[in-house]
Amino acid sequence: MDKNEQPTGAVCVIGLGYVGLTLAVTLAAQGRRVIGVERNQAICEQLSRKRPHVHEVGLDLAGAIESGMFTVSDTVPSDQAVETYIVCVGTPVDESGAPDLSQVEGAVHSVAEQAADGDLVILRSTVPVGTSRRLLAELRSRRDVELAFCPERTVQGIAVQELRSLPQIVAAGSPLAAERAAALFRALTPDIVEVSDLETAEIAKLACNAYRYTTFAFANELARLCEYVGVSSREVRDAAAAGYPRGGFPGAGPVGGSCLPKDTAILSRAFRDHGSSASALLEGVSAAHRATPAQVADRLADRVAHVAGFGPPTVALLGVAFKGRPETDDERSSPAVQIVAELRARFDALTVRSHDPLVPPTRQRALGYEPCAEAKEAVEGANLVIIGTNHQSYADLSLHWLTNRMANPGLVYDAWSLHAGDAQALNGNLEYLAFGEGRLAWST
Repeated sequence: MDKNEQPTGAVCVIGLGYVGLTLAVTLAAQGRRVIGVERNQAICEQLSRKRPHVHEVGLDLAGAIESGMFTVSDTVPSDQAVETYIVCVGTPVDESGAPDLSQVEGAVHSVAEQAADGDLVILRSTVPVGTSRRLLAELRSRRDVELAFCPERTVQGIAVQELRSLPQIVAAGSPLAAERAAALFRALTPDIVEVSDLETAEIAKLACNAYRYTTFAFANELARLCEYVGVSSREVRDAAAAGYPRGGFPGAGPVGGSCLPKDTAILSRAFRDHGSSASALLEGVSAAHRATPAQVADRLADRVAHVAGFGPPTVALLGVAFKGRPETDDERSSPAVQIVAELRARFDALTVRSHDPLVPPTRQRALGYEPCAEAKEAVEGANLVIIGTNHQSYADLSLHWLTNRMANPGLVYDAWSLHAGDAQALNGNLEYLAFGEGRLAWST
């Protein structure tokens, strides 16, 4: 296939979550006929009504459906026009870090039942090292098909934008499969990075997220030290990086989401799966992140115990999603949710009123919260306000506006240090604590 030649056959995208839906709609916008497969019947029906179940800026689901280029099904279709199957299903990990590949394997088996000889299967789900080659062997035991591994690399919230700008890694079981996969993604982005084998691409995908997770762990461990010493981790970071090219590291803040912890766990297990000793570094990184919510809860519980008349906390949680920049409605592995869970383990009676600009109230209720339509409603009368997400709407709040609506005595915990610059001006029995800000901590 010529590098300038674009494939024309229909594409079947299996799994219409944050990864699959954005890819399917973006391919449809480029003029490819796309059949999206989602086994969750409720989500499938919602998508058919042109209503996305995930928040992504620029996701024109209605336009894709109305153009006739995108249709939704709950089963892999028997359609001779389909030449390419793209697997985008989830690969969650359990508490030990072991990945659950049942969705991937189920999707591949479904493809094997419908694919014709010569079709291309593209694996986009994140998988353990060696999985792509194993699945290729299983497919070829039933069909003469090609397989490529083209990992998803976008950030939730701006995935549509990044699909059109980020380089796409392509690895395949044969030169022909590599050419076909590269041609498909070349319609979205001009930069294709072809690597020599499937395992190289698998490790590259995992390594990017594990590296980010590692740097965040360092920043947060340093922030924890700053809290004990009584200094500001922000000032430490700024001083270390000022005019010094080797002194930069990320800002501190609880880290969540489904990708970074999962991919780090999968990469860590790869050492043992392939005959090496365990990675003490990666296992330590994961352990450090897991400990953070409990450490925050301990700090808050300790402060509550030092304030006379505080009573059982009534919590106002501002921000349920795991991040706010880029904004998302995904509450999976949210540090804010984990902090509240740790607080519940420390207090017998804990009322939690929540607010989030994007997470639907039904999902907030499923967490045991009382969702509020406005931040003001959540904060009114609360004696513990947790700013759990760095959404711009919470950065725009005035700290005085916030504390004027709280109970007295009261405590504000700012997991993202959005208002650290204003904290010293607070009066009375209202206090402010921030992640990594020891100077703002209480005195005993």
